[in-house]
Amino acid sequence: MKPLVIAHRGDSRNAPENTLASFKRALEMGADGIELDVQLTKDGQLVVIHDERVDRTTDGIGFVKDFTLKELKRLDAGIKFDKKFAGERIPTLYEVFELIGHKNFIINIEIKSGVVLYPGIEEKLIKAIEDYDFEDRVVISSFNHYSLRDVKRMAPEFKIGLLYQCGLVEPWHMAIRMKAYSLHPFYFNIIPELVKGCKKNNIKLFPWTVDRKEDMEMMIKAGVDAIITDDPQTLINLLEKGE
Repeated sequence: MKPLVIAHRGDSRNAPENTLASFKRALEMGADGIELDVQLTKDGQLVVIHDERVDRTTDGIGFVKDFTLKELKRLDAGIKFDKKFAGERIPTLYEVFELIGHKNFIINIEIKSGVVLYPGIEEKLIKAIEDYDFEDRVVISSFNHYSLRDVKRMAPEFKIGLLYQCGLVEPWHMAIRMKAYSLHPFYFNIIPELVKGCKKNNIKLFPWTVDRKEDMEMMIKAGVDAIITDDPQTLINLLEKGE
């Protein structure tokens, strides 16, 4: 079975990451889903941005947590990527959900609650997902496994994915203990033992961030369930060629 194509922060090779423009491109090219990051504004709104600071991807300076939504919406989230994207804004999670609508599309939502802690973000995220009846299509991931534990306690039916970077010994046991749907390792960690252990215990594998063609081929051969990539078009072409 072919792995799912998950566009990392949208089509982030060709459009500013974590913007509606980037997500729209991923939808149109035929990706199976997107990966995005959520944080909270000063006034408690869920916004889609990766860094805890706005400096790298916008024309602003400062921490996301120190801006109200109205203030964040004044920032340009496109101009640093390319002038043709000038005027692109940081989207709210609700705006992304509106864009996707009821298309058969997977949304991997990473809770950014490590460097900056956002008390209550899990409850707000659960409500947003329930408001759109997206429970079946969303996988909530995080490097903060306490945050994922809280999600599971509040909404046992929700799918969670454990993000990690370094090699862990038999991590599927942790996934089973936390009732996780998936493991999301840095792709260097994909070894036969891990794939075998996950398949035996019905744990999905979503490696990240796989951008080189040879690494994509390696992940496909390994038998992972989804591939998170900054270059979804190359992966789509590769999978179509292999049919």
